[in-house]
Amino acid sequence: MGRSFTTAEIVMSRLTGVLLLCSFAGSPAFSQGAPRDERPARMREYLAAAASLGHLNGSVLVAERGKVLIDTAYGFANMELGVRNTPETRFRVASITKQFTAMAVMMLAEEGKLSIADPISKWVDSVPLSWRALTVHQLLRHTSGISDYEEWFDGYTTQAYSDYMSQAHAPLRIMRDAMRKPLDHDPGTKFHYSNSAYIVLGFIIERASGMPYDEFLRRRILEPLGMTRSDQDRSERLVADRAQGYRFRQGGYPAAFFNGLSRADHYNAFYQLMEPPQADAGLVTTARDLYKWDQALYGERLMKQAALDSVFSPGIGGYGYGWFVATGVDGRTHEHSGGLPGFSAYIMRIPETRRSVIVLNNIERSGSIERDLAAILRGAPVAMPRARRIVANDTARDVARAGTYRSTSGDSVRVFVEAGRIGVHQPGRFRVGLLSEGPDQYFSPQLGGEVRFTEAAGRITITVRDALGTPLIVAERRAAAWP
Repeated sequence: MGRSFTTAEIVMSRLTGVLLLCSFAGSPAFSQGAPRDERPARMREYLAAAASLGHLNGSVLVAERGKVLIDTAYGFANMELGVRNTPETRFRVASITKQFTAMAVMMLAEEGKLSIADPISKWVDSVPLSWRALTVHQLLRHTSGISDYEEWFDGYTTQAYSDYMSQAHAPLRIMRDAMRKPLDHDPGTKFHYSNSAYIVLGFIIERASGMPYDEFLRRRILEPLGMTRSDQDRSERLVADRAQGYRFRQGGYPAAFFNGLSRADHYNAFYQLMEPPQADAGLVTTARDLYKWDQALYGERLMKQAALDSVFSPGIGGYGYGWFVATGVDGRTHEHSGGLPGFSAYIMRIPETRRSVIVLNNIERSGSIERDLAAILRGAPVAMPRARRIVANDTARDVARAGTYRSTSGDSVRVFVEAGRIGVHQPGRFRVGLLSEGPDQYFSPQLGGEVRFTEAAGRITITVRDALGTPLIVAERRAAAWP
């Protein structure tokens, strides 16, 4: 048996232990605790760099598992008046509207007021013979074959598009004009994105619900979710904090865009009249409101889970109901972009990690900001945006470099010139155009990296790098064959 300790010895022993614990607590190893999350700082650095180049002029919100990591804004809501964007600025979000339209349809279906299997002739009067078998489901999935009105004008950034969309009653006129055009393909056989199809869904919602489209969205979706800064846009209405849209001056892309934009590189966007039911692109909202929407989709606040699962079940082309559904490095994602004259928008949801990335701009082009933010969230390295040195291509020099190359790994690589622009094609990997940065160096917007040619002893070698500077291809020209 060991000796017994006195009360004084026991007290002294405990006191010594406390003092030792305190000394350890003051040491770096003990006080460090959980590692600091460096991602918000990296995202802020990235966003500031993008904004300095003029690639970001809007509002950004990034969140993970219910915690907002980034909630900020850059640039100007009105460049002429010097009014800055804030997290409360309202933006036109264009095709992000489609997910709200799809939700409205699914809510009506869950209530038994319509069926997604219904032929649209049940809800739309005087449809042409080719439309009579089309279903609500096919409209939601972009498989109906209905002609897309944006394609009638080579997209939404043209004056012709603006002229058409600036006339009164545009949604009704779009539907009637689409009825006069042949279907793009047999219904249900292909994915072909159709804004016109979602215009038709707006009229179906009105007929099935017995209320105007914008009122249904407001009463049944926006107000219940507390989306008080969101509504169907109307051009004639005064809307507090609504951003003005801007386009790049003619010739401002690509050189000025990649070299860095100034306010002088922007023009006011082409005018577009907005009036309901613009069910394909009519929503005006904020990043904060869209985050409320994103979070509501994790529960049954709007519909039962079974119906919600069908919204995010991809069909042909990876499209669900109002969302693109994909699987990649982040796992399964729900996402959608939006574009209108003077505006670009993106929302990305990553359900597995409860990550959300929302980028709203009142300029027409924003590069790959949302993708890079998602990469930073998962801890991947991302190149910070920086100004390039784009100059005019020397076509004669580019043609002299065209031909067939063989990489160090034995793969065939083709350097080509089309429409006066040089590009690189590696079958099965990529086919990209290049912008000149000098006699021997080029920049690939698609890859985000540099391409360099070196010539020595009559040999031409090409090195292609990604955005982080990692070599993707090193190849030597073997034949100057140029078709």
